[in-house]
Amino acid sequence: MNGSGSGAVSRSRPNEDGHPGGEAGRTAPPIFPRPRLRGPSSRRGSSGRLALALLVAGCSPDGGGGTPTTPPSPAACDASAADGVVVSASYVRADVPQAPVAPLYAIDGCWLVYVAAPEAGAVSGDLRLRDLGTGEESLLAPAAEEPRRPALAGDVVVWEATERGTRVVRARWGGEIGTILGPFDHAGEPRVAGDAVVLTGWLTADEAGDTDIFLYEPGQAEAVRIASGPGQQRFPDISATHVAFADFSEDPDGRFDEDARDLADIVVHDRRTRRVTSRSREGKQAFPMLGAGEKIAYLEWALFHPEPKLEQFDLRIGDIAAPASGDALAASIEQASAPYVLPAVRGELLEWVERPVEGEASLRRRPADLSAPSAEVPGLAGLELFGPSASATITVVAARSPGGALELRGIER
Repeated sequence: MNGSGSGAVSRSRPNEDGHPGGEAGRTAPPIFPRPRLRGPSSRRGSSGRLALALLVAGCSPDGGGGTPTTPPSPAACDASAADGVVVSASYVRADVPQAPVAPLYAIDGCWLVYVAAPEAGAVSGDLRLRDLGTGEESLLAPAAEEPRRPALAGDVVVWEATERGTRVVRARWGGEIGTILGPFDHAGEPRVAGDAVVLTGWLTADEAGDTDIFLYEPGQAEAVRIASGPGQQRFPDISATHVAFADFSEDPDGRFDEDARDLADIVVHDRRTRRVTSRSREGKQAFPMLGAGEKIAYLEWALFHPEPKLEQFDLRIGDIAAPASGDALAASIEQASAPYVLPAVRGELLEWVERPVEGEASLRRRPADLSAPSAEVPGLAGLELFGPSASATITVVAARSPGGALELRGIER
């Protein structure tokens, strides 16, 4: 696998044949507008090589129009606006162990980003942005880029894609689309807050090799390394104040895989002070989630390590400023078969799909303060359920009846 790795973020406009244009070897300015930055940019490892950024023209249902840049008001839509949107059930790069654990759709306010169902014979579908208030859509990435793992916050959309055979992170910010570069071979697992993107960077072409955590803020030439160490640091999440990730440096083989000896801790990076705190617990913790205010949630495997890992795990939550020893058990979750999709942690609710070995799948939710037990969300009986994504007011979950298409259902929060 060739690295798109080091260099400045670049941009180009598509040629008429749909391939990236621009002059090779010519460094372009950052593609995104510059806000007030928290810290200096790093040029470590820069080689000046360019990754071509494809600016995709938007399309609306009637074939015209451009990509919108201003998010609609959350009051402009209700949950039912997401009903019936047909999404992809195909996971590109499914040969990567345990991947992915993110749904192929994400919601924030009245914007929905999703990977559409692929055309006959294709593996991936287009990545589309829909205004749930008007029903208008824009094309963010064509199916040829194999878009996956979308995440959305405000007017910022990020996703994984394949560019010249390499896994990359793409971002749409201020109406422009580009590839985020940095001192890594390839990158993935992006998450986004309104002012920054966090991602995992692989330091070599080896998918099981060393990884670090990188942060990109608009105006920077490239992503900046904010966490490193022996083995893999992976699965980051980000909020306005913190970044959290899983650290596998204590693991015998230093990586996340299907291994009953796996060990990991959650690590928290304070974006203002840059202080790094390990939330050490016995066993293995991974996949932190920062959507519930000043709380942190994550998955835990203590004494029992099922294979695959994501068939059975505990969901824990606690105050991000408090010791990990006080983190409480929110749920013990069973997902007896793929797809394995993370819970949604947003605002005052935790939500997850329960898929027992015997019995029907269900969508469950519980208050983030654990003031009440979990309860099943009604109206989804008899359906195959994929994982949830949530905004402040709407949860979307993909559902499929036997033999039917995979369609989104919107649920008021």
